[in-house]
Amino acid sequence: MLLARSKNKTIMPQAIFNQEIGHPEIQTKILNSIKNGRLPHAFLFYGKEGAGKDAFAIEIAKLLNCEKGPLHECQTCSQCVKISKLGHPDIRFIFPTPSDKQTKPEEIWEVLRDKAENPYRRTGFPGKNTFISIDTIRDLKYEAKFKLYEGKKKVFILSEADEMRPEAANALLKILEEPPDNLMLILITSRIHRILPTIRSRSQLIHFPPLAGDVSLKIIRKYSSGSPDHLSHIIRFALGNIKMAFDFIEEDILDQRDQAIEFLRKVVLLEKSHELMNSIQSITGSRDRRNMILLLFFILTWFHDTFHYKSHPENSRNLIHSDKESNIKAFAEAYPRADYERLIATTQAAIRDLEDPRNLNPALIFTDLSIKINQMIKNA
Repeated sequence: MLLARSKNKTIMPQAIFNQEIGHPEIQTKILNSIKNGRLPHAFLFYGKEGAGKDAFAIEIAKLLNCEKGPLHECQTCSQCVKISKLGHPDIRFIFPTPSDKQTKPEEIWEVLRDKAENPYRRTGFPGKNTFISIDTIRDLKYEAKFKLYEGKKKVFILSEADEMRPEAANALLKILEEPPDNLMLILITSRIHRILPTIRSRSQLIHFPPLAGDVSLKIIRKYSSGSPDHLSHIIRFALGNIKMAFDFIEEDILDQRDQAIEFLRKVVLLEKSHELMNSIQSITGSRDRRNMILLLFFILTWFHDTFHYKSHPENSRNLIHSDKESNIKAFAEAYPRADYERLIATTQAAIRDLEDPRNLNPALIFTDLSIKINQMIKNA
């Protein structure tokens, strides 16, 4: 093994167990915990969406159950293969779902199959209100009592743990207070502020920064059939969010971006209010909140670009919408006194409102945002 040498010391290479998933510092930290016999009974992975936390958790499940583990994972033994397929009897991958009355078991298995095929993609039921129920946590509590079926360690992964209902979070707390020796819990969230403090205090917190660009590119190429169209745009638009990158691959992303720009044009002009209201009705009528959030995301990044262009007109290469540089320039020159920082904050607030399932009227959110954007731009 080659070692990097500095003038004063030899720098040892980092110990990792999987090259693909990135985050070498976190891999080293976990391996050291295993070596020192200090592996916690619960991890809480947190950080921005799309940092590869779900995939990383699945790899830890392999690491702890691999026939060649726990410091290596072979990817080929029966344990690794079953975990890769999310079909291992000692491993559970939990994610928010609609109520039992709205969901068939085969629908959940289909989502799990998709997740197994690509652990970096978004998991869920578009257009439906989803959550982690107390019944789901009760099932985990019941399963935790049993001996191992065939592995070395039970691993229960709770993706989007912040979507637990309050009663579910309290039930999970009871597992954390008296965890079985053969169980590890891995909670995953991009909104740590929504996790109960008592749960946070009983878990080892690990922050996940965005994946490095070269790591994201390798992952996209591995899990995409062929070379995706507009790959450079996908990488740029995703802003380091690998989950969003795969959303973009599955959709006509440039067309959706152009729809967002057209909607913004109607908002700014607002000469014919009925046209704007028809657009809002068309956007919100499908009840697909992911598409609604995506539209506001593009408006948000448009404001980011305009603000960046105003501040650094000589450095246009860093624009997110670099292919629309002339349009960005024209927008900035047309509204030079607009408070783009406030526009950015207002759009971010609207996105947060859309992400909250308690807000049952997306059309009202869009209407309110449209009025505010128009006033902030026109009255500047």
